[in-house]
Amino acid sequence: MMKLVKLFIHHQTLRKNNMLLDFAAYLRDARTMFGAVSGEWERPIKRDDMILNDYLNLDITLSQLMVQTQTVNADTPYAVQMYTNQDLVDAYAQALTQFLLISLKQQWTHLMVLEDADLVAFNRFPQRNLMHQFDGIKTMLLNSYHQKRQDDFSHAWRSFLKLGLNELALEPEKLDAAVKRTLFVEN
Repeated sequence: MMKLVKLFIHHQTLRKNNMLLDFAAYLRDARTMFGAVSGEWERPIKRDDMILNDYLNLDITLSQLMVQTQTVNADTPYAVQMYTNQDLVDAYAQALTQFLLISLKQQWTHLMVLEDADLVAFNRFPQRNLMHQFDGIKTMLLNSYHQKRQDDFSHAWRSFLKLGLNELALEPEKLDAAVKRTLFVEN
């Protein structure tokens, strides 16, 4: 009976989290910035290179997340910088927004909205080594770009959400606020 109560509470928490992370609303807000940012570049790029630029920007943000979470050990000396939890949430929200923009440009928005059952499934296989998780996300993103495979993009998206909600244990309320700030600043 106790196990059933814990499962019910966990499901209710996820239901609350899913409502707080309203991916459909984020997509609607991101749609307005679909092409706005590129119009302000000092050095414009060819239209054919815009989606590559988006993928590379997402790769950079994922690399920044790896540094902030101390996932990798630097093999060159650099000044140690202390990051706050808010820095981590903001960087994660930036990457989430970049995922949304790519999905809009690739017309893969149907991959972005997840159900409670999807979020529950993320708990089944915790990733203990974040290097593997980041490497997997980046590999799937490169495959989705070069081979135009939406399945790889979908897997990268799910792995990214799992990383944030489970391994990094980001609070949905803080993440929601950061995503909204990111979308608002970009608009």
